[in-house]
Amino acid sequence: MYSSEDLERFYFQYQTEALPHGESLQSFCLKNKVSYNIFQKWFKDTRKKVVEVQVDGAPEIAHEEKTKTGEQPKPVSRSSDENPVRIWIDIRISNGLHLSQKNLSYQDLVRMIEKLEGLC
Repeated sequence: MYSSEDLERFYFQYQTEALPHGESLQSFCLKNKVSYNIFQKWFKDTRKKVVEVQVDGAPEIAHEEKTKTGEQPKPVSRSSDENPVRIWIDIRISNGLHLSQKNLSYQDLVRMIEKLEGLC
């Protein structure tokens, strides 16, 4: 029998390895010898606990970071020829809350963590 954690890991593996290549969940289950029916029931029972998070606003740079070496911070270039790193965060909290956010920049991630710290 699979634990909820096993199925979470399996689903994450599917999202990162198979989904980008267009593989169906059923074929991925079959290939990995996981019962699709068991997975489907687990997903149906837990999907309502997943909450999508959208973070708005711009980060504020601390005063000491601005004047650390006496130079002004360089603006971030948004030119189309750059490929900035994008972050996918998946947080599971012991009280059952599950937060997932895709396509975050580093600044977005920092803002999200700051907001989560305010909840503690």
